[in-house]
Amino acid sequence: MRYEPGATFVRSISERDMAVVIPLLAAKIRELTAELHATEERMDELSDEERRNRMDLQDLLHQYDIVLDSLRAEYEDALRDVSNLPSYDELVRT
Repeated sequence: MRYEPGATFVRSISERDMAVVIPLLAAKIRELTAELHATEERMDELSDEERRNRMDLQDLLHQYDIVLDSLRAEYEDALRDVSNLPSYDELVRT
């Protein structure tokens, strides 16, 4: 299901669960991004398998970014009703 602002649907994850998952996913994205950047310096030296792995990593990061964006939208929407949770920015802060 794709999140559309203003759409009505039943959320299958609680606000508190999102508050746990969002920082974990953001940290994983930072970790994988660093791994991807580390291979940029030696692109000419990568084997075919390493290049495929790098492309797979780029695809995975893209998917993680989409999920995190959806969670952000849901979480920020939920914050309108629940005031005792940290802001999204606090959750993804390094």
